[in-house]
Amino acid sequence: MLTWKEIVQEYIIRHSNKIQNVTRPLREHFGIEYFTYHHIDRHGKYTVLVDRPDWAEHYVSKKFYLEDPYLRHPDVYKTGACFIDSHGSDEYRNAVLKDGKKFFDLDSGIILIEKTENGCEFFGYSGNRRNSNLHKLYLNHLPILQAFSRYFKEELSSLLNQMDEEANLLQNLKGKDFHLKTPIIPKMESDLHLDFLKAIGMEKFAEKGALLSPREKECMKLLLLGKSAKETALLLGLSPRTVEFYFENIRKKLKVGTKQEVFTVAQSLEKLTLL
Repeated sequence: MLTWKEIVQEYIIRHSNKIQNVTRPLREHFGIEYFTYHHIDRHGKYTVLVDRPDWAEHYVSKKFYLEDPYLRHPDVYKTGACFIDSHGSDEYRNAVLKDGKKFFDLDSGIILIEKTENGCEFFGYSGNRRNSNLHKLYLNHLPILQAFSRYFKEELSSLLNQMDEEANLLQNLKGKDFHLKTPIIPKMESDLHLDFLKAIGMEKFAEKGALLSPREKECMKLLLLGKSAKETALLLGLSPRTVEFYFENIRKKLKVGTKQEVFTVAQSLEKLTLL
């Protein structure tokens, strides 16, 4: 099983050209100078790829992983997006931000958290405030970053699968902090969200959103991205027939007859962050 040093040497450094080629659009178009992906499954198995070997080596040498709030059991996380420095101890955040700015010209970062049936995935984006568009993307174009996250996984799926075969358990790599129970919830509590929408006359949308299961919402998000049932099945690890079954349930719950009507409702729910 991989040690921290082996993770950096055998995957992040050895495959750096391949990884950086995939993340080049982030740098060239948005000035995003650092991208990281990691996955923690239900048993604690840990896979990670980043496009900055220099930061990876520094991170491991400083043992930042010991207190990293995004390296814990999947149960403590909820899906959402937040600034990277929103969580963790003051000492950890100050150390990471100081070193990121001093040595790597990185002073701003966000992380997208996606719960999966088998654990949790994390997509981190960092840059500097002077010449990156990171904050604009976060505030106005978050689906673009979400689309890149899917693209990254697709392009490097063979490497991620290879790494998964030799992956270590994060509890072995990290220690007791892995079991810390402090919840990390990027989004506001759902009850508060729904109560607010009801208060401003959007109760019918809140009710529609509440009818849908997490998997049905995933299917609707991919529908908004123009994905077919076959493509949705591939991305979610399902059969096309299962995806069609989900859409049939969605049509029944929303009381609509066609996929175009589902698309229209999905647009409304997405605008209100109900998907």
